[in-house]
Amino acid sequence: MSVPRNMFKELVDRKLWPIALVLVIALVAVPVLLTKKAPTDIVTPPSGPLPYSSGTTLPAISVQTAPGNSNLGGKGRNPFTPQHVATTSTTAVVASVTTPSTGTTTTSTGSTGVSSTGTSGGSGTSSSTSSSSSGSTPAPTSTTPAPAPKPAPIGLTSTQAYHVSLAITTANGGVNTIDPLERLSILPSKQEPMLIDLGVLQGGHSVVFVVEPGTVVSGAGTCTPGPIDCEILTLNPGQTEGISRQTASGSTPVALFSVNSISADQFPSAAAANKARTTASDVGRQLLSRSPLSAISLFQYDPSVGAVVDLRNLTVGG
Repeated sequence: MSVPRNMFKELVDRKLWPIALVLVIALVAVPVLLTKKAPTDIVTPPSGPLPYSSGTTLPAISVQTAPGNSNLGGKGRNPFTPQHVATTSTTAVVASVTTPSTGTTTTSTGSTGVSSTGTSGGSGTSSSTSSSSSGSTPAPTSTTPAPAPKPAPIGLTSTQAYHVSLAITTANGGVNTIDPLERLSILPSKQEPMLIDLGVLQGGHSVVFVVEPGTVVSGAGTCTPGPIDCEILTLNPGQTEGISRQTASGSTPVALFSVNSISADQFPSAAAANKARTTASDVGRQLLSRSPLSAISLFQYDPSVGAVVDLRNLTVGG
């Protein structure tokens, strides 16, 4: 008996022929089902426009390779040029005239129509400003440039005394002009003493200041003994100096100041001039007497010449 017939007889005897029949049918049916081709036309594409189309066509895009020019109205402006800078045709020319005997300063502008007059005082100046404007820009007018300030006299006569004008910034961002500046004045204020005005240096070219301990100065002035340990500061007219308060973590800026001018006041007599030369702030005198700075001894104020004498320039002759 062959092997297949023996296997069939064994399945019949054990009643397993139904399972064998199912296996045979599965072996034949599975390959047939797998070889069937899947349908490709499940979804039929619509013949009309898409249902979400708005009905309008998109604009055509054209690419231009050549550079184009934009026709924007108005004048071109350099973005790095400040907008508040006045043009040449509207720049005002300021003329300032100072009367030495009264300390009155008159300032006038040629093209802006603004004028102000200030009267000097012990602690500062007061000014009043009036302006006139029209709906249109005024036509440029011919103006004369302001003359350069006269240099201070190298030496004083017996009836003259030096006159100093100083400007210093305030805590709220303003500028305080002190004209005239009393000798031994404390800057920026008596409540915050950082500098003491010793007076005009002999020769009339600069003003001498004592730099109080804890004060840091920075700017165009000259320091003695040096920039790091500055005890005496000399500042010329037109130069700006910054003062800061020394702290444990560095320094805190306090103010900027500059000498506006150094001039000479004329008095009717030598006695009146000598009184003006010896006039000084009592608070500044007391603060100066307690100062521990050694460089002060090298800069002594001499009422006979009306100025501070630099003793370093003196030589001992035999």
